[in-house]
Amino acid sequence: MNLRHGIWIVGLLAAALGAAAVGVHASSAAPTGPITHASTFDKTFSCRVRRARLISLSASSNIPANNGQKQSPGGLYLTTVQKTRVQGDATVTLTQVSLSARKNSLRIDMSTCNRVKRQIPLKPKGLPSPPFTVTPHHQGFDNEQCGAAARVLVRLQFKTTNGVPSHALFAVRNDNAKSRPIAFYNWSPDKVSVYTANNCTVLS
Repeated sequence: MNLRHGIWIVGLLAAALGAAAVGVHASSAAPTGPITHASTFDKTFSCRVRRARLISLSASSNIPANNGQKQSPGGLYLTTVQKTRVQGDATVTLTQVSLSARKNSLRIDMSTCNRVKRQIPLKPKGLPSPPFTVTPHHQGFDNEQCGAAARVLVRLQFKTTNGVPSHALFAVRNDNAKSRPIAFYNWSPDKVSVYTANNCTVLS
C-alpha cells in the first residue's frame, strides 16, 4: 500500500440507528432518532456479501472548501452487495454501513445486515502495517475492494462532539470459523489510518 489513489463513492443508504432500530431501504429511510450529545455508539453487525465475494470500503477525511464549494465531510463507507439508485441523471451506490462528519449521519442497511451480540476486536492485529494515512491535505480519501466470505462481521464504535461524529473505530472480519481480519479504520475528520488485508485492491 505504497501508492494510493481512488474515486469518491457517493452513498445513499438503507438506514437504522440505535439498539432497537428496524431498517428499511434507503429510498425513504432515515435515522430513527438523533445521537445525543456525548453519546457513544458501539455495535456489531453481520452483513451479507454479494456472490462475487467482494466488498468495497471507502474512507475520507474532511475535504477543504475549494472555489466557493462547501467543505465535504469525511466519512466511512462499506458496500457488501450490489444495490443502486437513480438520482437525477446519475446512478449512485447504496452502501450498507456509513458514517460521516455531520449530525445524524449513521446509516445501516438492515435488509442486508443484522445486529449480533458477538464482538470483534477494535484493533488492526493480523493486518499489514504501517497503515496508509489519509488527511485533508494528503490524498483525502481511500477506496478499497477486498475478498470476503459469504458474510462479514462489522463492528463500529464512535463518539460525537456537539452531535457530530468526531472519532470512530471500524473493524471488518469474515463471519466464519476463521474470522479473518479484512480491514480496520481509525477515523477522525482530520486523519484516517487505514489497515487492509493483502487481498485488498486499491480502486482507481
